[in-house]
Amino acid sequence: MSDFSEIKKSLLKIYPFTDEQLELFANKLRYKKLVKNDLILKEQQLSDKLIFVLSGSLRFYVQNEYNELTLNFVTEHFWFADIESLLIQKPSENRIEAAEDSNIATISMIDMHTLMDLHSCFRMLYGLLANLSISSRYIDTITNKNPDERYRELLVSRPDWIIRFPQKQIASFLKMTPETLSRVRARIK
Repeated sequence: MSDFSEIKKSLLKIYPFTDEQLELFANKLRYKKLVKNDLILKEQQLSDKLIFVLSGSLRFYVQNEYNELTLNFVTEHFWFADIESLLIQKPSENRIEAAEDSNIATISMIDMHTLMDLHSCFRMLYGLLANLSISSRYIDTITNKNPDERYRELLVSRPDWIIRFPQKQIASFLKMTPETLSRVRARIK
C-alpha cells in the first residue's frame, strides 16, 4: 500500500525535488486503508493534514438537517483537504468520507512545516494547496448554466464520475434533484 510513485509524480510537477528531499517527504507520510463510508473529517474537527488518494475515492460534503450537499469528489492521484479549515485552522463545517474502499496517504501540516524549515524548497508544497479549493469554473457552471448544460459539462470533464458515484450524489454535486438528473439523463442519452 505504500507505493510512493504517484505521490512522487505529483510532487515533481510542482518542483524538481532531489531524491534525498523526496525521501524526507516520504518518511513523513502515513498510510491508511479506508472502508466505504469511513469519515476522515467530521464537522467541528480541524483539518490538519493533506490527503493523497492512492486508490478509491473521497467525497467532500456538508450535511444539514434536511440533506447532504456534495461539494466535490476526489479520485486517484489527487491531493485533498478541507482547505478553509486547513489554512485558517478553524473547525470544519464539512465532512470528508470514503466514497469507495480506498487507500490514502496523509502528511500533517506540522510535518510539512518541519520540512519547510529543513529545506526552503519545501515551501513549494504550497503548490499542492492550489487545487484544493472549489474552482471558479465549477461555481460559474452551477450558477449560470441550466441542468442540461451542467450535466453535459460533467460528461466532458469527468465522465468516470457518472458511473462511479451514486446518482443522488451526482445530482447534489450538480445542484439539482435526483429526479431532475434522471430527466436530464433521459434527454441527453
